[in-house]
Amino acid sequence: MAATASTSVMVGRAAERGVLDDLLRAVAQGAGAAVFVEGEAGIGKTRVVQECADTSRGLGVTVLVGSARPFETTRPFGAVSDALELRGGSADPARAAVARLLRGDGGTRASDPDMRHRVVDEIVDLVEELTGAGPVLLILEDLHWADDSTVLVCRALLDRVADLPLLLVGTLRPSPRSAGLDSLLETVTARGRDILRLGPLSDHDIAALVHAEAGAADGSDAEVLVRRAGGNPLWVVEILRALASEELLGARSDNPAAPSGALPDSFRQLVLRRLRYLPDATLRVLPMAAVLGDSFTLVDLATVTGRRAGELLDELAPALLAELLSERGPRLAFRHQLVHDAIYQDIPLAGRVALHQDAARVLAGAGAPLAQIAAHVMRGSSAGDLQAVAWLRAAALEALPQAPSVAIDILDYAQGLLPVQSSEHDLCTAELVEALLRAGRVAECASRAEAALVTTTHPEARAALRLSLLSALSLQNRAEDLIAQAQAALDARPALSDAQQALVLAQSSYGRTFGGDLLGGEADARAALELAERAEDTSTTVWSLTTLSFAVKTQGRYAEAVELTERAARAAVDGPDKQGRLRHPHFFLGMALCDADRMAEARDTYRKGVRECADLGSSWILPDIQQLTGELHFLTGEWDDALAEIEAGLGAARNQGNQVPIAQSLAYLAVIATARGDLKKARATLAPLQGQLDADSPPYGMEAVAYAVAVLAEAEGDPAAAFDVLRRFWAVDGERQCRRFDRLLAPPLVRIALAHDERAVASHVVGDLAETVRLAAEVPGLRAVLLRCRGMLDGDPEAALAAVDLAGTGSRVLEDAGACEDAAATLVACGRPAEAQPLLVRSLERYEALAATTWVARARSNLRSLGVRQGVRGPRQRPSHGWASLTTTERTVASLVADGLTNREVAARLFISPHTVNTHLRHVFQKLEVSSRVGLSAKVLRQGEYPG
Repeated sequence: MAATASTSVMVGRAAERGVLDDLLRAVAQGAGAAVFVEGEAGIGKTRVVQECADTSRGLGVTVLVGSARPFETTRPFGAVSDALELRGGSADPARAAVARLLRGDGGTRASDPDMRHRVVDEIVDLVEELTGAGPVLLILEDLHWADDSTVLVCRALLDRVADLPLLLVGTLRPSPRSAGLDSLLETVTARGRDILRLGPLSDHDIAALVHAEAGAADGSDAEVLVRRAGGNPLWVVEILRALASEELLGARSDNPAAPSGALPDSFRQLVLRRLRYLPDATLRVLPMAAVLGDSFTLVDLATVTGRRAGELLDELAPALLAELLSERGPRLAFRHQLVHDAIYQDIPLAGRVALHQDAARVLAGAGAPLAQIAAHVMRGSSAGDLQAVAWLRAAALEALPQAPSVAIDILDYAQGLLPVQSSEHDLCTAELVEALLRAGRVAECASRAEAALVTTTHPEARAALRLSLLSALSLQNRAEDLIAQAQAALDARPALSDAQQALVLAQSSYGRTFGGDLLGGEADARAALELAERAEDTSTTVWSLTTLSFAVKTQGRYAEAVELTERAARAAVDGPDKQGRLRHPHFFLGMALCDADRMAEARDTYRKGVRECADLGSSWILPDIQQLTGELHFLTGEWDDALAEIEAGLGAARNQGNQVPIAQSLAYLAVIATARGDLKKARATLAPLQGQLDADSPPYGMEAVAYAVAVLAEAEGDPAAAFDVLRRFWAVDGERQCRRFDRLLAPPLVRIALAHDERAVASHVVGDLAETVRLAAEVPGLRAVLLRCRGMLDGDPEAALAAVDLAGTGSRVLEDAGACEDAAATLVACGRPAEAQPLLVRSLERYEALAATTWVARARSNLRSLGVRQGVRGPRQRPSHGWASLTTTERTVASLVADGLTNREVAARLFISPHTVNTHLRHVFQKLEVSSRVGLSAKVLRQGEYPG
């Protein structure tokens, strides 16, 4: 800011204004961007973005402005609600729907998982709809005061600005800053987005500001006095106004009537000095207004003072005229936070406490929202105030579904009011731990719960702490701790109902299965199912069935896993309420179908799971669905679609603190990178997993990582390293009786073992594999893998060719291509090279379709060794740019976006997640070399047809 609202000319900040103007012009053309403006209080952040807003209106850009406020940190999504005008009575159905979610209307419950993520998704969809009508400038001011839910919206929009005509502008101070805001700014920097840091104005600009504001001549006392402002324009203007009110403007520094010490050095004292010239009635009402916050409504002020709004407006008019107050939409606001602070802090502490207590009492009697009351309760309470604690816990419970971070702040404060050795303190701690879990602060949830269990004695609180801790440990994939805590919870059996015991046993089953005790995992799941059915609890029954299916499937009994998950899906759909569906049985059914080689059914079931997430407003399982959908695409050779699903799922998993799908997701990304020749990227992708890979007891899913490491090692010319990691994990899975990854590990392990004269190892693998096939003889792909390995072990070309025929009937592309390569090697070794050639051509075609250049080179080398002339075949891989480079899904997404559909609408049409649509769009933009939806639509029109 280089001037106040009264100054018509903007002084200074030319470079910053230039950056914003460039971004505005780009947004007006359809390209999105995000920029954050940082600086100390009063340095000019608001004025810079106001100029941006004024410019944008001339470009036909819609301007939306909202501000976070320090006295309203208990208001979920506060700044966003202001900017988007999220009111229940809105004429816009979309805005009204989001407002109802924020209020908890529409049948939502505190127990519904992921309500916050649902609200964020709805807000992002609303912004996308607004940008569909034209470019939008969204300004969110004072993000240093924002609650974490507002920061989460900023993060979600940051992921979307690349494909929307949206300029997101945030303003903030260097401090205070939450961990969430710090993390957001780190992401901003990592993505090459702009952070404009405003420093002090130059002496030249300060002189221009003095002249623009006061018309003071050079050498006046004003210029001497403003030097103490340190280049802060707000303080400069306040000094000038104080001089004007005391008729000292224009006085020379050598005039004894205006000594250089005429004004105080404190900004606060400077503001208070100006108050002396206001009427007594105004001075009486301003402190109460300051207690309500840096902005307030006349209705609230009238409520807490018991006065009529018209009378109050008359009394506040002099403060408006003096520009201590200003209008901000339907609210009145102190001109600046520092002005508010000066007036508020001038009230003695005891007076502030009493005024906040009165405000809380009166607002409660008037039926104000609990979150608004909580803000005053927190400032008007003292240690041991049990009534205040009751209010705060009620407000936290209301905020928990949509804004767990707000609930955390409220409960943290409430906890501090209570004696540590009290039942209320224990219950408050349990509620705080649950809020941490809901907020995605999983590690903190676990550590706080573990610490609290040492001192907490209240049985109900201990039970709640255990359940939250179990969920946190499950998300962290801490199997050993999960088992121990589950057992401790069960040892406290009198505190748990049958349904709760079933839930604990189900979590224990996951811990045992993920930790390698598959038989123990199955036993716990069966015990959980018995308890859940006895309790007639549909949700826990569904959960127990899916848990049991996971333990069974991991042991290789795929038909049984399918039957269990089909039963779970029927129970959820036929249940009396949606609670069973919230356990997402279709995700587990899709996983079982995929393992059983029923790929088309698995694909449809995963889509049903995604649609179920959208219908229920529940997203906790979505990262896992995306990971396994990506795995399915990986297996069936749709690698670009696999990348979109996996990348979207990784982002969601990290945001939610869900560690379970991350390792396997990174493994598939590394395999694709290796196959496509980017070995450096593959190494970087696998590097964070090295510790888990080397652990004495590797967690579940590291088999996929071992496979990826082996693939990379072979590509780098180190088959010995590949052999070591594959042999180790085969032994680990043998001890655990884990068979799910046998078909992934066995073929490369047998091939490399034979090449290293480790025939005993190869024979052992084939023997184990035969038992795996016996357990799931109905799965053709498994039988093909066994025949393939036997063909290599025995040098049996007929077994190898049978494997090729059987693999060709399925849709697992890598297994088909691998069977062809291995059979070709066996045929060549048996003196039948002519039969090997078409098999190598078939594998080459598969690898070319995947753009797997590393494996293409290997297949061509093998063909050359058979005498096939190099260059006889032209390359058949998909181009990297242009329409021809798009996958079928990308073409469909491009077509629907060009038709004007939002990401949510495209997702609903294709039965995928909006996050996956966004990832597809990012890939489409890169391949078509466009930067926005507008550019994409124009390119489609120029193409003359809609690709899809």
